[in-house]
Amino acid sequence: MLLCSQESPTSAPLAQVVGVFKLSYWAGFFSYERTLWLVWEQTLGGDKRAVVYWSSLAYLVIAVPLYLLICYTIKTKIKRNSARMFCYPIMCALTFILPTAFIMISFGGLSFFSAESQLFYSFFASSGIIFGVGFGLISYVFESKIE
Repeated sequence: MLLCSQESPTSAPLAQVVGVFKLSYWAGFFSYERTLWLVWEQTLGGDKRAVVYWSSLAYLVIAVPLYLLICYTIKTKIKRNSARMFCYPIMCALTFILPTAFIMISFGGLSFFSAESQLFYSFFASSGIIFGVGFGLISYVFESKIE
């Protein structure tokens, strides 16, 4: 059984949105690993736990609330589905600098052009695109079922 919000019959079911969050996180992690390999020809090795820890912390504290706020704002302000489907991934992807700044500040520096910053930029930009597309598809499917 799908879980829907009692307040808004057009809101996406909770289980699907949670699935999109998980998918977008792991897509971002995959993007981080691919960027590390393609640009620097390196693997994570022993840093994997640290990357998962810091990226998941930034994802839960910064990215999740931002993605939800952005998608809610787009959904309430833009009426055309095609325009929403375009705006969701673009706007979610553009938030990449905030979770990256959270991670960089945590390490005592704020170098926006370092190699580590670029890796996290790819992580959160990819994650935002995947979340935006997923949220848009879920919203479209469940809105069309209600109408």
